[in-house]
Amino acid sequence: MKKIFLNQLKNIKKDSLRCKKNLLKNNLFKNNNSFYIETDYIFFDFSRNIIDLKTLNNLSSLAEILEVKNNFKNICSGNITNKSENKKTLHTAMRGTLFNLDKAIKDEVIDYKKNLREISDNIRSGKHKSFNGKKFTDVVSIGIGGSHFGTKMVFEALNEYRVNKINLHFISNLDATEANEVLSNLNKDTTLFVIVSKSFKTSETLENAKLAKNWLKKQGNRKNVMKNFIAVTHNFEEAIKFGVDERLIIDVWDSVGGRYSLWTGVSIGLIISIGFKNFSKFLDGAALGDKHFYSKKYSKNIPVIMALLSFYYSRFFGSQSHLILPYDYSLRLIVDHVQQVEMESNGKSLDINGKKFSNISGNIVWGSNGIVLQHSIFQLLHQGNIFIPSDFIISKNVSSRKKDNHHKVFSNFLAHIETLNKGFSKKEADDLYEKKYSKKGLDKELVVKNLTLAGNRPANAFLLKDISPETLGMLLSFYEHKTYVLGLLSDVNSFDQWGVEIGKIMAKDIYKDIKSSKDNKNGSVLLKKYLSKKF
Repeated sequence: MKKIFLNQLKNIKKDSLRCKKNLLKNNLFKNNNSFYIETDYIFFDFSRNIIDLKTLNNLSSLAEILEVKNNFKNICSGNITNKSENKKTLHTAMRGTLFNLDKAIKDEVIDYKKNLREISDNIRSGKHKSFNGKKFTDVVSIGIGGSHFGTKMVFEALNEYRVNKINLHFISNLDATEANEVLSNLNKDTTLFVIVSKSFKTSETLENAKLAKNWLKKQGNRKNVMKNFIAVTHNFEEAIKFGVDERLIIDVWDSVGGRYSLWTGVSIGLIISIGFKNFSKFLDGAALGDKHFYSKKYSKNIPVIMALLSFYYSRFFGSQSHLILPYDYSLRLIVDHVQQVEMESNGKSLDINGKKFSNISGNIVWGSNGIVLQHSIFQLLHQGNIFIPSDFIISKNVSSRKKDNHHKVFSNFLAHIETLNKGFSKKEADDLYEKKYSKKGLDKELVVKNLTLAGNRPANAFLLKDISPETLGMLLSFYEHKTYVLGLLSDVNSFDQWGVEIGKIMAKDIYKDIKSSKDNKNGSVLLKKYLSKKF
């Protein structure tokens, strides 16, 4: 299979050279009118890419060779797929994509969801009260990484779906400034803390959990403050040692990685806020995304094409990053989540068997709200000498319900996609100069040169039906599947992250040195300066 795959790469390399030549003749994009895919919730337009139909077919053949769909079904059937950690990968089970899973696991999923519903309903209704018998008004989710990014992003996106007046807050940073800022506006008597740590050993999370515990204990006799805590972890023993009631501990399966865990009890704060019914719709949307992924042919498969294009650009165009630009304010944090999913999953230099390779397996994922970045990075995007493929995302129906305002947002969205694609010709620049700048006494030749844009910069466009639980669930599942396909294309394990472990271990050792106040002669100059009484 590897030989067939490598031979197909040679064909695609020829395609890339042909497409680059066609760009110079300005005739490539004319034949891309069929490059769009429509689902019930998402319209995906990939017509503004440096490909033609032959290239698309050759790229799609890579997915055939790798048997992407069969590999995905293998994951969903409960087989060992995280080879280096000898683990299953079962995050899709939470959204009902089960395939050949054992009945026992299927039953466990049902019971798990019942538990989520019961705990969230009890908190929202006031059945579960604080240590002094009051109903909770605020929930603080304490976690970091996969225990934070996804949940916070979905909460911000689905803010209008809140079903109660309970406020949800987040603490993730080890820097206590964040925790102090969040806690300063809360009432000790009515604040519930959710400690989210799969291992219950994550140093940042535990430090913030201790800080919250001490905050509750201040001022008077508060012996029973643990009624104001629930935990989401796989390590029940450590959570109980911390003082959490076993009945208020939600499991995180060992087979669900942190960055894929927002579909689980990790999102209990979100569930309390938007209600289990809306969370179920979110899971349903992701399940529809799964179905699209495993049922649609590769040339009409949104996440597969997303991955193939990223692979194509990094392998044959020297791309090292991928830009995500949500034009809906409520989606502004999607970049944080996708950034972790893709970069932690595929940022590798070893293949699945531990063999070193030199190709790029994981892009730098970056971006922010599109309207804001237009005044920040778009000069580089339109005219810089860096090749940056991008995703533009916008909804048809806007949360603000200010239709005319959204028309203006969409106008900017489409204007920049079209300009990236078509550029701005010398004739157009001449006309613009005469209309807008001719009376300002500027050097016409210099201005026209600066106004002329080459175009031919690839951009995908996502038009969402709305910002609803179903739509968001589908969109996030597509980015997960894109990441998985990219992992297969590069032959890496997308479900481990050994590279981050060393930094954690070293941080603990350095902290010991700081606490011991020893004159460490072998320590770094920076550490010595930090410990010095003089600056």
